[in-house]
Amino acid sequence: MPELPEVETVRRALERRVKGRTITAYTVGKPAFNRPIPAEALRGLKGSRITAVERRGKYLLLKLSRGRALICHLGMSGSVSFGADDGHVRFSFKAGGLTVKIHDPRRFGRVGCSLPELGPEPLSPGFTAETLLAAFRGRKAPVKALLLDQAVVAGVGNIYATEALFTARVRPQRPARSITRKEAGSLCREVKAVLRKAIKMGGTTLNDEAFKDPEGRPGRFALRVAVYGRKQGACGHPLKSTPKPIAGRTSL
Repeated sequence: MPELPEVETVRRALERRVKGRTITAYTVGKPAFNRPIPAEALRGLKGSRITAVERRGKYLLLKLSRGRALICHLGMSGSVSFGADDGHVRFSFKAGGLTVKIHDPRRFGRVGCSLPELGPEPLSPGFTAETLLAAFRGRKAPVKALLLDQAVVAGVGNIYATEALFTARVRPQRPARSITRKEAGSLCREVKAVLRKAIKMGGTTLNDEAFKDPEGRPGRFALRVAVYGRKQGACGHPLKSTPKPIAGRTSL
């Protein structure tokens, strides 16, 4: 699933290319997403000007004239391109002569959705050791499961939770309530650090090459991961998975 760095990479590309342009047409793919696009989200879309492109967690927000917004989620394997066609285009629109296409082979993405309750943005001043400790207090769940909970912190997924926990030296299966103030501070810093590095490198493209930026370029952070997707760490020692998946994800 595209996580915060991948969605932010898409957001920046869209902002450069479509901000200020007017949507002149749109097309819903056949088949479309598993969840139909609400008719209300499409009403008045044609003729609307894109005033800003924002991100909240893993969600893209196209801010439109007339005080509206088109909210999109890329699902498990979605991506955005400027014109490429791979047979999996679920939604597209034209703005000022540019065609923007949302691809989604598995059809779990959404267009015209609403924002759920989300935790703080991890790169914002509101994400601190104190906010983590408050979310962890009294919780028996593994610390990694809470990092993946979008109501605790918005935008962090399996790749970056794995990396941050490793560099913070916190075992992913630790009960969240056992995390100390010092460990929460370290974890907060490492989450911010790994996200900033990944954004700078255009996100992470894995071996399946599911993610590419709208210009067709793969993310380069896979070249810098310490543990995710590796059989041995950067130190050369073999990596072991936890006895059981955490929140449905393989964990190291």
